[in-house]
Amino acid sequence: MKSCEPRGGGDTMFKVSDWEESATKAREMSYIDAYPEIEEYHQNELLKYLDRRNTEYLVARKRMTKSIDTAEKAQAYAADVRERFRRCLGSLPGGRADRVYVTKTLDQGGYMIDTVYIESIPEQFLTANFYYPKGVKAPLPAFLFLCGHASEGKAAVPYVSFCVEAAMNGCCVLIFDPVGQGERRLRNTGEGTGAEDFLDPVEAHCKLDRQLSLSGGHLAQLMMKDNVKALDYLLSRSEVDPAKVAVTGNSGGGTMAAYMGAYDDRIQVVAPCCYITELRALLYRILAQDAEQCLPSFMLEGLDHSDLVTAAAPKPYLIGSAMFDFFPIDGTRDAFIEAQKMYRLLGAADRLDLHVSIAGHGMWRDMREKVIRFVLHHFHSEFPGVEIDYARLPGEEQLLCRTDQSAVPEAEKALQDWIRSRSTERGKSHLEENPTREQIRKTLTERLNITLHQPVVQTQLTDAEGEKEIILSPEPGLNIVASWKKKAEIGQNILLIVGEPDELRAAEVSAGFSAVMTVHPRGTGPSKPNARSSFGIFDPETASNYNMRMLGQTLQGMRVTDVLAAMRLAKTIPGYENAEISLYGKEEHALTALYAAALGDADGVVLDRLLYSFRLIAEHGEHAWGPAIFVLGLPERMDIGDVISALPKDRVKVHGVLDHMKKEGAYEWY
Repeated sequence: MKSCEPRGGGDTMFKVSDWEESATKAREMSYIDAYPEIEEYHQNELLKYLDRRNTEYLVARKRMTKSIDTAEKAQAYAADVRERFRRCLGSLPGGRADRVYVTKTLDQGGYMIDTVYIESIPEQFLTANFYYPKGVKAPLPAFLFLCGHASEGKAAVPYVSFCVEAAMNGCCVLIFDPVGQGERRLRNTGEGTGAEDFLDPVEAHCKLDRQLSLSGGHLAQLMMKDNVKALDYLLSRSEVDPAKVAVTGNSGGGTMAAYMGAYDDRIQVVAPCCYITELRALLYRILAQDAEQCLPSFMLEGLDHSDLVTAAAPKPYLIGSAMFDFFPIDGTRDAFIEAQKMYRLLGAADRLDLHVSIAGHGMWRDMREKVIRFVLHHFHSEFPGVEIDYARLPGEEQLLCRTDQSAVPEAEKALQDWIRSRSTERGKSHLEENPTREQIRKTLTERLNITLHQPVVQTQLTDAEGEKEIILSPEPGLNIVASWKKKAEIGQNILLIVGEPDELRAAEVSAGFSAVMTVHPRGTGPSKPNARSSFGIFDPETASNYNMRMLGQTLQGMRVTDVLAAMRLAKTIPGYENAEISLYGKEEHALTALYAAALGDADGVVLDRLLYSFRLIAEHGEHAWGPAIFVLGLPERMDIGDVISALPKDRVKVHGVLDHMKKEGAYEWY
């Protein structure tokens, strides 16, 4: 791989590879081509609702930060932000984990690489590379480098480039594979996949987060524990000056770098790249990001990306960004201005800087050099400007930690064993053996974060006699579609169908009812977002679920709210004020119907192809269920069988019970 001069010239010392040049150009064009459809996508009812909520959050937050105008207020605000961030993050996993294995040392000429296993949680090891200049005479400045969502993890070309550039210019670097990447990749065990097929890192992270949510945790806690243990090891190396340690990373690694800057006081300089922006701008452009980037109640606590910068103040802080990034540059500008105000009030304006690469999303040559220069400047060290031979970068095979793995468990098995043990342990804090209906209702209300609103309703007759289309507003600013069909003159009973079953099934379950109402909870049916709404980064339901999580609510809870509103509406229809209401739902909608039946005192509920237990998902890891059913900590307190058992037996009908992969099985609750 030959190198070429960087575009635009300038005084940069490093050169850029042909690979990097072509990748940058491709990302510039993908940015330009992607956005003409954005307004069209946001005409969707669910996205319009989220846009309103996100804007309300931003306005309230801006009003609050505007009032901070003295050093004392800025100091108090920074301390408060640190506390709120830690509250959102929650407790990191515990357990004694102290083992470290250096498996080999590579001599790369001007620098050395140790391949290292670092135990993070019991039996779970980070696969890491430690880069350091050859012939180290005294402790040196050091970087903890946190990887973005590259499948290769620590072996991704831009990340290896940074490590070599830093080592050749007098620094040490520790880099490791995040969970789901590099040597810690997760196998794709779905149908039709081969033994060597692996999940994309984003898919892997979301999968793990859903598993952890079943026991009341989330992925950022596990990843932050990895970061802290990696920093522990970095500081243990004799080559490292513990007073000169910086953290950096790109994209998802930029997220983790910003988290570490706000969390760990052992970090002296912070330099997240391609991450810091304004949340509202990001959520409008590409919707919410994956699991670890969406901390529970982050927005409810009034936090934004710029607060992660303020939480680190007055540490030297560099925000790296890219002009053509899908992390919007206008949001980066606003976040920088807000953080700059806080730094100025704290008397540290000269410690905050912003670098913008004229490129797409990625940690390209000029950004890497800027990070190294910035860090060395604030550590009062010289930047030698040694040029790098990019044709001789170490490859993925060289950087593997595995040689003799007899002392180290297989990574994926060890991780799944830990998740299962965590789920079993948390299950002991489960509700008492026979919870009452009131206990079930209380737990559902708390964990689903339900707030009830009186519905605002408009109705419109369709062409078919006796049928109405209903626009239902469970809360201001949200419209969902329902339909009403009268089957008899006397309003004795109503079947409320959640979602849309097939016609044959609808006719079967509605037999004997005076009227049938069908409701499409938010994000389903007519309000289901276009699959391209997040520009191929996530499926919109995952993104919407994480947006809700940051707002301190749940998409599942909002869907239950919609069904409860439809139940209240049905009782207002002339002639049906005293009618009994039964609910029907299939698969994911069966859970929504079940929760609504428990909370809304339904007279009956028909559950078609219902998930038997969340424990099956926790035990197997794999599942075929939609993301909205995963509610942080709900299965920690109770399972599906608990809800069913709390309802009168004669009012619950179950047609088919499914396992974690939606396959029928012979399961019973009673």
